[in-house]
Amino acid sequence: MCGGFVMAYSLKANSTEEKVKRILPHLMYNLGRIITYTFLGALFGLLGASLQLFIHDAQSILFILAGLFMVGMGLDLAGWVSITIPGKIPGIATYKRIIGSLLGQITAKNMFLYGIVLGFIPCGLVYIAGAEATASGSVVNGILIMLSFGFGTIPALFILGISAQYFSKRFRKIVFKVAAIFVILFGLFTIVKGGMKLGDIPIPWMKHDMQNTTIPVDSCCMPLPKMNAN
Repeated sequence: MCGGFVMAYSLKANSTEEKVKRILPHLMYNLGRIITYTFLGALFGLLGASLQLFIHDAQSILFILAGLFMVGMGLDLAGWVSITIPGKIPGIATYKRIIGSLLGQITAKNMFLYGIVLGFIPCGLVYIAGAEATASGSVVNGILIMLSFGFGTIPALFILGISAQYFSKRFRKIVFKVAAIFVILFGLFTIVKGGMKLGDIPIPWMKHDMQNTTIPVDSCCMPLPKMNAN
């Protein structure tokens, strides 16, 4: 979906003869997008940290839920299952108008705002990174995860934007399939990580039994030999 929005402005930006004017909109768009992701990372991390105050070992549970979510979104990205999100979201008409007005003229300022606005779009890959940021249970970790996601996606979107007119629809489908498989694998890894964390939780009654268990001294210790005074 992010690729579609990049294509929307890239065809206009690429039509200019000056190379600087072709590259600048992509840089500004990605800068705006990363600023929004940083903000969202702080919110996701704060949510995870808050849940840890009320739910015992919330981080392990969040990792498992995040992993399941990633697997589901990966299957949806690959087109193997369909996960529908309600289309009637409050304020969506205003949101579309803002996007349309920013696309009216391809300038550095408009593309910067375009990136900030589109950063809030409910994109599947953003959800996946957000789930991982929430599972981290830390504001700082949430910011770092979303920053890594933002910077990590720059090369693909930048290349897509610069060569928008050269990529065929079939090629884009193949790339999405490969990306979806990696998302699924990462989701499975996250589930395993959460399961391992849950396995480290001490079982209360076992701890209690061990505290109340006494070991007879004479069963484990040999008497010391008596020393002859002579």
